[in-house]
Formats: sequence, C-alpha cells, structure tokens
Amino acid sequence: MEPTCPKCHQIVRPTDYFCFNCGANLHPKPLPTNIATEIMYYAGSIFLPPLGFWWGVKYLQQSDGASKRIGILCMVLTTVSLIVSSVWLVNYFNKIGSQVNSQMNGLEGF
Repeated sequence: MEPTCPKCHQIVRPTDYFCFNCGANLHPKPLPTNIATEIMYYAGSIFLPPLGFWWGVKYLQQSDGASKRIGILCMVLTTVSLIVSSVWLVNYFNKIGSQVNSQMNGLEGF
C-alpha cells in the first residue's frame, strides 16, 4: 500500500516531506512537551483562559500520551479559571449593586 497525503489523498513517495499536489506537510514536527513548555501553557490557561482551549485542542490532536495529558490539563485549567472568574465577577457586581442601593436609600429622605 502506497502512502497518501492526509489532506488531498494523492499518492506520495515515502521520502517526500511535502505533498506535491497540495503542499501539506507530511512529517509535521511534534509539539514540545518539556516541563518549561508545560508550565507556560498551564499558566497561560489560568491567566488567559480563552487561549487555553485553543492550546488544549492543539495538543489533544497529537498522538502521544504526554501531549494528550497537556491538552486535557489546559482544558481543565481553562474551565476552572473561567468558572472562578465568573463567580468573582458576579459577586463583585452584586456588591457594587448593593452599595448603590444603600446609597440610593439614604437619598430618599431628601
């Protein structure tokens, strides 16, 4: 069975690095899984929550177990960060609302 391009399904040679038909990379470089990269993505997932979903999906598409673990943790940390941020914002706005209401109630006597 001859190898084919994963994008356009044209037959390619095993020595080709790119598909001659569509230009797809046939031997993509694996994503880094060292500890420094993990810490960077985990911190980014906590402090920049929407990006954590993108990083998580990118790592979940890899075939090795270390990449899948990084992807899952990015998704979990992003979800937790969004939940904590949402709860904090709701409490903050409720506190502001109650302070405004108490100020307005104090002005009713005028």
